[in-house]
Amino acid sequence: MAPRVPYTWRLPDFPGDGSDLKWIDPSLLVICQNADVDAAIQPLLQTLKQPFAPRLVASVFCHETMREVFKKRVVASMELLHRHAGNHSQYKKACRMIECLNAEVICVLYSDYIGFHWQRADGSPVIVCEFDQSFFGGQRPTSVVTLHTFRNVQELPQLVARERIPFVSAAVWCPKMSAAYETAFKLGLDVVYINCHSIPLVPIMEFFLAQQAHVILANHHHYEVVRHEDKCRLIVFPAVVLWCPAEPPQPEPAKRKSDQGKGAKIAES
Repeated sequence: MAPRVPYTWRLPDFPGDGSDLKWIDPSLLVICQNADVDAAIQPLLQTLKQPFAPRLVASVFCHETMREVFKKRVVASMELLHRHAGNHSQYKKACRMIECLNAEVICVLYSDYIGFHWQRADGSPVIVCEFDQSFFGGQRPTSVVTLHTFRNVQELPQLVARERIPFVSAAVWCPKMSAAYETAFKLGLDVVYINCHSIPLVPIMEFFLAQQAHVILANHHHYEVVRHEDKCRLIVFPAVVLWCPAEPPQPEPAKRKSDQGKGAKIAES
């Protein structure tokens, strides 16, 4: 018989799932040139609201031509942190380190009464520019998201190596599929979403686990297991259905004999 656990009304410490103690399936966001920024930042905004959770966005790689657009869109959509996250010791530690480094940040700002001096609002989400997670305690979630600017895809492997985070997937937003595939292969991650994120991988997972190249169209998405550098990668992107089979022509109803007789009499008259 299992031992009885004494009843307690006390809730577990925030967040309660251990996601502040270790990285749980962190992801990477890559914004390429001419990408759809509004769609790309949706999972990032969820992370900025609640930075201690599984499957959060730990880092963002942004093409240099998209940096200002990205910054404006994120700031316009930012909300303050969950109140427990804003009081978490790791968030406070990260904020102290940011001040020590004098790092550039993207955050919610408020001004004094004459609008002369601006400073970070209490409990604001923070994106730190050009510093990696190791500066803020990268062995566990730091409550901040790091942003790196790149000029070409050749720089991506080095940026991934700098972060030293166990990324399980990446979301690449790029309007040109050839460039998106090149970016996906440069990241060196097992799972890459192109112009989408967090799509269920059930339709293709059997082939991926078997390390067998395969292509499936399911749930309006293209799933592909492709071999690259002696290793299989899983790539997913939306596949819009623009064609459907036409309905077969319906046979005309046969005329009744009585109707045919009436037609003959009319013709004789």
